[in-house]
Amino acid sequence: MEFKKDSQDYEASINMIPLIDIMLVLLIIFMITAPVLKYSFDVDVPSAQTSQATEQTEDIPLIVINKLNEIRINGLVLKNYDELKKYVSELKRKEILIEAEKSISYGIIVKVMDILKQAGVEKIGLVTQKEKEL
Repeated sequence: MEFKKDSQDYEASINMIPLIDIMLVLLIIFMITAPVLKYSFDVDVPSAQTSQATEQTEDIPLIVINKLNEIRINGLVLKNYDELKKYVSELKRKEILIEAEKSISYGIIVKVMDILKQAGVEKIGLVTQKEKEL
């Protein structure tokens, strides 16, 4: 008894079309939702009994330092202190607020304040939270 050989060789392969469709849908979803996200992060600022409430105006730049020592100014991530100095020296307003995580080393805050003074900043404010009364 002799078996017939199939003249066609069948090769198993993965159909890539559904995978590409799903990836494109995910890409579109991320492109739509990305601008909605606020480019900031939570910072646990220290509290003080004598802190005064001041209104954050749009024209006062805000420097945020998180626990990973990342420095952001108005949502823009700065890679090093030279970028901070360059960015601040180009600002028209010479008043800046600093919001830093309470676990940040005091030396980093002093370094940032020193760079701000070198860049010509005249007024530096530190952002705190008012202590809750018992």
